[in-house]
Amino acid sequence: MLQITADIYSGRPNPSWIIEDSQEVAGVLREMGKSRDAIAAAPAQAGGLGELRGFLVDVQNDELAQDHGFASSQYVSLDAASANGTLHQLADRLVALAKPGQAGALQDGEAADAGVLQDFLNRKFSRESGITEPDSNRPGGVPEAQDDPEAAVQETAAVTCMVESAAYNPGFWNNDATVRSRNNCYNYASNKRTNTFAQPGRGSGQIYTAITCPAVTLAALRDGLHRRFVCFPDAEKPRYLVALVVAPGPGFVDFHWYRRNKEGFWSHKPGGTAARNVDNSGKIITDPATCNRGPYTQFCGYFYTCRSQRIN
Repeated sequence: MLQITADIYSGRPNPSWIIEDSQEVAGVLREMGKSRDAIAAAPAQAGGLGELRGFLVDVQNDELAQDHGFASSQYVSLDAASANGTLHQLADRLVALAKPGQAGALQDGEAADAGVLQDFLNRKFSRESGITEPDSNRPGGVPEAQDDPEAAVQETAAVTCMVESAAYNPGFWNNDATVRSRNNCYNYASNKRTNTFAQPGRGSGQIYTAITCPAVTLAALRDGLHRRFVCFPDAEKPRYLVALVVAPGPGFVDFHWYRRNKEGFWSHKPGGTAARNVDNSGKIITDPATCNRGPYTQFCGYFYTCRSQRIN
């Protein structure tokens, strides 16, 4: 069993949560073991006021600590995580475990702290590895959507929305077999790891009723996504540009999502397989609308994700 305490507040007690699930405990300690030299026994005299500075990991069992070669308490600094991909992944995992419904969730009275932690974490790493940039349509242009009779009427005037683009980091999704197998294209496009093989609409309680462009689009919009050029405010950072496609059958019927990266290309994660930035021809994806998508022949359109997206 592990107790995790987020080093964030100044006057009020820091939020903490217990991880009891043996697989999650082992996963956290395994990731810590990969970066043993970057983990301290106590917080350093660093980190600003009003920042998420790191996590104190208390091992609640002396045998468990001995088995993994750790002292009873270890401190994971976000400054170290900024330069260490494994610790970056660990920090995200610890925050995910604080969310309601997860293995070590905060108590109901502190549940709002999970959103605060995720917001701090997103802003910390977006400064380090991502960018915010304008996304503009052509004057007189209309956002892309195919075969979508339920699409809202869009303004034809020029629109500019601010969006975030994260650095391509496939190891975050690929290096841990559990993470790789339990997260799919919707998780990857949203950049939200839930370990639930997330489905459009399940987070909002209204999952898609058919695998078609209109049905999957509507389910994703219920989760909180917007169509492209329907802007989100800064409070919803990170706002990723994503794309939806559908394999309409006959026989093979499925949906798939892509996300644009800081480097200018797009990447995706087919089901429980590895994240990648190439299409079915092995070519870098410059636009999911025109890349080789195999049987996913219907391009449904571009969308924005957001911080408050409900995904499960």
